[in-house]
Amino acid sequence: MPRPLTLPVCAVVAAALLIGGAVPAAAQSFKWWQHEKFQRELVLSPEQVTRLEEIFQAAGPAMRTNKAAVDRLQAELSAVVQDARADEATATELIIRVETARGDLGRTRALMLYRMRRVLTSDQYTKLKVLFDEHERSRRGHNRPGPGA
Repeated sequence: MPRPLTLPVCAVVAAALLIGGAVPAAAQSFKWWQHEKFQRELVLSPEQVTRLEEIFQAAGPAMRTNKAAVDRLQAELSAVVQDARADEATATELIIRVETARGDLGRTRALMLYRMRRVLTSDQYTKLKVLFDEHERSRRGHNRPGPGA
């Protein structure tokens, strides 16, 4: 039986959901703090850029490890589902392992985003959300097939 989440863990998860929910996932997949437009529009100081990069780099190994675990376990689960010969207890245990690995990845990512958010002022964060929206609209517009496609 899973342990209940403690109050500090719940607070971090809730904050991460607020942070992550405000910013499109695709916009989070690039180093926005190194992008000239973002630096200029947010008026990021060199110290902020350095700190954001440090946070990103510090989270990298755990994120890669967690992502590899999710991918490996998901592949195992897919094989079990396709085969359908495993007993339900085995399938249940594998499902729990997949979801635990996903949770670990989500917590690592959320904590990274939370730490990044703390580097920014409130005004910078508000502007960041607007820039992400613009970036996402631009990205979607470039990926749209042209006429007659």
